[in-house]
Amino acid sequence: MSQDPTTSAIPPAPTGYKLQIPQMPILGPPDFGLFLRNLYQAIVGEATAIDFYYRLLREAPNELHREFIDHAYRDEMQHLEAFTRLYCYFTGQKPQYTVTPVQYRSYREGLLLAMKDELEAAETYQEIILSSTDQLVRDTFFMAMTDEMEHATRFGFLYNSLR
Repeated sequence: MSQDPTTSAIPPAPTGYKLQIPQMPILGPPDFGLFLRNLYQAIVGEATAIDFYYRLLREAPNELHREFIDHAYRDEMQHLEAFTRLYCYFTGQKPQYTVTPVQYRSYREGLLLAMKDELEAAETYQEIILSSTDQLVRDTFFMAMTDEMEHATRFGFLYNSLR
């Protein structure tokens, strides 16, 4: 008798057996101390980006540039608020930090630095997502990661429009 090709090759679990799905993150076991350091750095990075984009916004040569930079600026404020709430949730205190302004010689160089910073942030946030099993952490960083990728695209477009 031939086997139906639509049936699974995996036998059914025995009656009364409870399937346990592992909660191991892709990048290995969670390290809470490392997570808090990464969260703190994300907060500092978002606050730095807010300062940076505020200055870039004042130098924008036209409405499209202002629109794209303002979009990133507003998103970064949302990320800072979300990360700060997460930090307070896990530590019971507000983070204390200072911002070191990003230095750039020209508006175009500023756009290039912004694009690079956004790509690095997206990569860092991806690593945090893949190192956690906590859904609140994953959702918060996923929202920020996708925004950072969008910002990098927008800054790349603005940078290339100035050739």
